[in-house]
Amino acid sequence: MRRPLPRLRLPLPVWMLLTVCGLVLAPQALAETPAPARPLRVLFIGNSYTYLNNLPALLEGLAASATPPLRIQTRAVTRPGVRLQQHWDRGDALAALREGHWDYVVLQEQSTLGLLLIEGRHEVNDPELAFHPYARRFVEEARKVGAQPLFLLTWARRDTPESQARLTQAYMSVARDLGAPIIPAGLAWARVRQEDPDVVLYNEDGSHPSPAGSYLTASALYATLTGSSPVGLAPVLSGHPMPEGVLNPSKTVTLVSLEPEQAERLQHVAWATYEELRQSSGYVEVEPPAPELPTLPEGQPLETSALLGTWQGEMRFYSQEAGQSPATLSLILKQSSGHLGGSVRIVFANKQTEGPFSLESLSLEGSRLRFSTPLLSKGRGKVEHEAVLTVAGLVGLARYENPRNHDRYVGTWKLQRPEPAPAPPPP
Repeated sequence: MRRPLPRLRLPLPVWMLLTVCGLVLAPQALAETPAPARPLRVLFIGNSYTYLNNLPALLEGLAASATPPLRIQTRAVTRPGVRLQQHWDRGDALAALREGHWDYVVLQEQSTLGLLLIEGRHEVNDPELAFHPYARRFVEEARKVGAQPLFLLTWARRDTPESQARLTQAYMSVARDLGAPIIPAGLAWARVRQEDPDVVLYNEDGSHPSPAGSYLTASALYATLTGSSPVGLAPVLSGHPMPEGVLNPSKTVTLVSLEPEQAERLQHVAWATYEELRQSSGYVEVEPPAPELPTLPEGQPLETSALLGTWQGEMRFYSQEAGQSPATLSLILKQSSGHLGGSVRIVFANKQTEGPFSLESLSLEGSRLRFSTPLLSKGRGKVEHEAVLTVAGLVGLARYENPRNHDRYVGTWKLQRPEPAPAPPPP
């Protein structure tokens, strides 16, 4: 039977730069109650942050190496890049959850809470758009079957450490409102990055966990579930691989193999982070600034004759991580039968191309040129463009939002008329 959860309280260290708030519950140490006759059963709902290096198996291995050993059985419903909203819509996670007999359900949202691209850079999306509504649904369903929901607070990407504050606030606020405990993995990652920056927590993409990163996360998870220190647990852990989130039970591999000294350092950080969070009532509150959105400068009055022709320049709108940004945007404006029309063509940084696309809803309003184009040729929605004419050329702002999952792109483009080709030398 699932154990009740204790209260958490303690001043936070300077490195967190966070303000303590709220009273909540967090998992009670298993040592305070008799060991259950059956294994502790934990369901994971998440994506590649959970299945890479098989985080559930790492938890099982750590628990089995404790003295006395703790039996934990896990199951994971995971897919690449999937969000809680998509898990809800697909139904697999709900079906697994409703089978019941779970002690805990670990909820892990997509790494940036959905897709928000600002000038081609990934930022943390507004949690109220999709994360919080579906987190609340899953928490309600977990409690219907007698399971305790927990939130796995994830980590900032390697190149945007400042985004940890937004992730922390997003997870803490909904968890506090729902009285669900936090697994403080992201806070432990931030601490290791500050105190021991030589530890490689990320794999090559700067987002997903290395084996050491998954080990740190598993240690924070063990501490949260058991209320016991992970210090001294096994540094080498084996289990089944989970390629693309699908468990392969026919194969057993070494998932993590750390030097004992490195494993112990990560264990100490995980335990210290958990203890500080527990003694501060289980939640912290931050007030991170909202991402700064680009804007347009003042423009000159527009006349059709000043716009006609070919414009070309840089567009920062699509993903830098995917090798798309900065792209080259070519805009052709022409007049036919008294009507302004045109097309755009995009050459991404990776040399792939899109278009040409015909301009839709093209209009001139005072100093603003407006039109729309497809997001991509696969028909995923419309990009709304707004542009002004300046002494430096055409300066545009592009916006896109998916009304279903609230993916958002905001970026700018700056175009000039191409220089005329030099005349060929005389024969």
